[in-house]
Amino acid sequence: MPERFLGRTLGRFRVDAIIGAGGFAWVYKAYDPELDIPVALKILKPQYAGDEKFEQRFRREASTAAKLRHPNIIKIYAVGREEDAVYFAMDYLPQGLADRLNVMTQLPEQMLIRMAIDVASALGFAHREGVIHRDIKTDNILFDEHGNAVVADFGIARAVATHTDSTGTNMVVGTPQYFSPEQARGLQLDGRADIYSLGVTLFKSATGQLPFQGTDWYEIARQHVEDKPPKPRSINPALSREMEDVILQCLEKDPNDRFATGEALCEELIHILQERGETAAVRSSGIVSTDTLSGSVTNSRIRRRVRRSRGWWAAGGAAALLLAIAGFAAVHSRSNAARVRDSVAAAAALAKKPATTKTPVTAAPRPGATKPRLIINVPKEAAVSVNGVAIGTGPFTLDTLPPATYQVAATVNGARGCSSLRDEATAMLTGTAVDTVTLNPRNCGTLELNVTPDGATYTLQPLGNERARTGTLPLKDPLLLPAGAYRIMVEHKLCAQYTNPRLRITADRVTKERARLICEKS
Repeated sequence: MPERFLGRTLGRFRVDAIIGAGGFAWVYKAYDPELDIPVALKILKPQYAGDEKFEQRFRREASTAAKLRHPNIIKIYAVGREEDAVYFAMDYLPQGLADRLNVMTQLPEQMLIRMAIDVASALGFAHREGVIHRDIKTDNILFDEHGNAVVADFGIARAVATHTDSTGTNMVVGTPQYFSPEQARGLQLDGRADIYSLGVTLFKSATGQLPFQGTDWYEIARQHVEDKPPKPRSINPALSREMEDVILQCLEKDPNDRFATGEALCEELIHILQERGETAAVRSSGIVSTDTLSGSVTNSRIRRRVRRSRGWWAAGGAAALLLAIAGFAAVHSRSNAARVRDSVAAAAALAKKPATTKTPVTAAPRPGATKPRLIINVPKEAAVSVNGVAIGTGPFTLDTLPPATYQVAATVNGARGCSSLRDEATAMLTGTAVDTVTLNPRNCGTLELNVTPDGATYTLQPLGNERARTGTLPLKDPLLLPAGAYRIMVEHKLCAQYTNPRLRITADRVTKERARLICEKS
């Protein structure tokens, strides 16, 4: 049971709470006293931790992933074993793409593009380092506190794949809804398989539904190999044709027709933003110039997309295709006869299994229908969340939220104890209405008040809707105040009042206000 590790210390990490589970590991929130930060701890389930060969592969792949130092790849802090627990510790990022889609169903295009740039940048770097992810999906894309996309679980699917190859275990490697066609067929993979899976993820993020759906993984895998995906704009007409083309090129059946690298996909997405007069910050120094990319890639944004129907996908006929799909996790090193035998058995068993989940289908909006919009005005450096789900940094216009009441918050970094680092408000979307929320989170500055004689009282009135604050002088410590304009009044018995109607507090600065009150002689 996963509760067995709660309260224990593994290495230097204290296990605090269960936050998730996968096919082969449990995930916990833990505390790292050395760095004084929360971390996510992934611990192998006992049936795998007890398998010495699987444990060795798991630790080896986790160690390989730990060497991938890129701002859009989750940071792994430690890989180890403590008695019966095999684990690795990584950044604790509690919000992910799946959470965002639970809130807004479809991502606004600007958010979609910037997330895609982050993930493509991470994939390009990892592929150059010789690491293929094999399981890109909404659950493995997380967001940091600034709304940047971060890819998790690099190398883990490879550990499982290697285990199935060496033991003959018919274990599903990856997630069928996000399989590339070559992954469904059990063929050798390269980085372009991750590009396809990212295409599925972008399709889901843009439309609210997956391109291929079915009652079991066998049927879904067949669709990945044989069927054309629907056009995203047939589901979400608000999506641009340029972004639709990008998604469909990622979803090409033949790897040669997809973007060749993550960098090539980045270049295309950045070009789309630049054509709209927007800037794109790629958090990597490894982006390849378009001059170094192949001609087929650099011309992809100006050429008509040509879909080639290749014999590569028709080889072997329908019967061989079905066997290949069913046996994608079979052992490649064994004889063909053994592989086919196991594949048929696996296909027969899985075909009888009832579907465990059904993906809801989102109806396409009516052409010309006006959707409610939420306009969020915040400083460009502010991190924005809706109903507790981080959506990014800076102002946003969201037109994919269903009518409801939403709690919108914006935060900025600043001094500890500053009361204005977070601002929030409630938005109400009804029918086709537009609701605008303006938030003003800001850092604080300090105020030193030097007034004679002692014993005076002060009143600081912000030039806004915030509450005034009062106190008695002299101050024990400078006042920590939200940046902005204030009106200050200082009063003392038998003294004339001192007033400054334009006191300005600047973030990260010390403001000094000095005054000598004119008083009657006692």
